[in-house]
Amino acid sequence: MANSLNLKQMKCLADPTRIQIMELLHQKPHYPTQISKKLDKEKQKTYYHIKKLKEANLIEEERKENLSGGTATYYKPTNEQYQLNLNKETIEQTSSIKKEVKNFLNPLIQKNEIKGKIIVGSPDEHGPDQVRARDGHLSSEISQKIGKYGQKNSKTTYLDTEINAPEESNNILLLGGVLTNTVTRYFNKNLTINFSDEKFPYRELETPKNNYSKPTTGIIAKTRNPNNEENFIYLVAGIRNKGTQAATLAFKNLHEILTNYKEGEHYIVVKGLDLDGDGEIDDYEILEQKQ
Repeated sequence: MANSLNLKQMKCLADPTRIQIMELLHQKPHYPTQISKKLDKEKQKTYYHIKKLKEANLIEEERKENLSGGTATYYKPTNEQYQLNLNKETIEQTSSIKKEVKNFLNPLIQKNEIKGKIIVGSPDEHGPDQVRARDGHLSSEISQKIGKYGQKNSKTTYLDTEINAPEESNNILLLGGVLTNTVTRYFNKNLTINFSDEKFPYRELETPKNNYSKPTTGIIAKTRNPNNEENFIYLVAGIRNKGTQAATLAFKNLHEILTNYKEGEHYIVVKGLDLDGDGEIDDYEILEQKQ
């Protein structure tokens, strides 16, 4: 007998990789390394998706086996079949989730068009502390997320060295903290959540409620642009590079994070997690979110 998918499970299966994993596990139980190889996915990303499927009660442990490299946990679906139950309440809830992300990205994205800039730190030594940014590759992940909601034919991503911050009045998305992104440094004092440590290496974040100093801490923030109150500054950054990785991962999952968001300034604080112990951030935990 087929079980009906609840809202949480429907949200979880909105990701095509998770559907691929479910299809694979319906054939026979697999352990994570097998899944990553068969689907040609990075191991840490596979662990992340398996964790989400477990949280949604879509898969469960089938058995454990001792292999030459350690213990392997095999997973299987919790049910052989699922059916989609699209009642009116579920449709309205699912639509509101998408609407909350669109509301958050507005006015950066309006009428399916990107109305602003993504600004990343230069990979060359620059700024008062003469540092090199290591966040540039994350901009493609940010762009992919934004690209689901809007497009732009002209240039979208800029280096901070290309921007005159005092005159920047557009909607902007800043990737990286005050150490690596000089535009973030310029607007830092105006942000809802900001880097409160004024001296190198700027390893403290302050919200209206708490202070954070662990290097894996990341933030997503939306604040009005002081140069134009109709536009907003979006910040995706961390205390260190791993914190920025965590914030980027959380940004890609805004559809799972945002609840009851309608408009205006907002922030989310996350902690990066390394679930498989390979030194890379593959998941996150929400520490604080503006209510």
